[in-house]
Amino acid sequence: MKDFAKSPESRPGRLKAWSLFVGITAAIAAVDLWSKAAVFEWLQVKVELVPHNGPDDLRPHVAHQKRIEVLPGLFELEANFNTGAFSGWFSRHTSVLTAISALAALIIVGVVFFTLRQPHPANLWFIAALGLVCGGTIGNFYDRLTMNAVRDWIKWFFVYEGKEHVWPNFNIADSGICVGVVLLLLTELLVKRRPLERQPAG
Repeated sequence: MKDFAKSPESRPGRLKAWSLFVGITAAIAAVDLWSKAAVFEWLQVKVELVPHNGPDDLRPHVAHQKRIEVLPGLFELEANFNTGAFSGWFSRHTSVLTAISALAALIIVGVVFFTLRQPHPANLWFIAALGLVCGGTIGNFYDRLTMNAVRDWIKWFFVYEGKEHVWPNFNIADSGICVGVVLLLLTELLVKRRPLERQPAG
């Protein structure tokens, strides 16, 4: 008990880190699922099932929706179902993507558990980044598990010489994953840079 009390990463510190991780994970997953449902309802989306990899493999498809332009010529709400990853990658292997999502979430929790078992204090930015990635993973995992596709609704685009150039539609879960990955890279770079900064010149 004395050794544990003297550890830099005490029980209150671990509790704070776990609370941060669980809170961010739950918030991202909840906001993602709520926003998908709300936007699809707002756009009055009508869904139909269409064959994907054969007559027995039916996937959801947006048959009709309203168009809502938020920033003319730049940003609008557009519902669609992505049966793959990113812009449709591996769309023939949705079950594999579902399994990968579940495994990724478990691995992230394992990384948090391992990190907080270390004797040194946890980097809360690192923990927050893992929460963002985990929350986004869970949000998309739910869609793949229940719908065989991921609901996307954020559309960024620009028009050049009369032609519309579109970034693949995405959602809050995707945003959480991207921000989390960037934050992980930044924290890793900063951790590696600090020892170099402490070394005397020459």
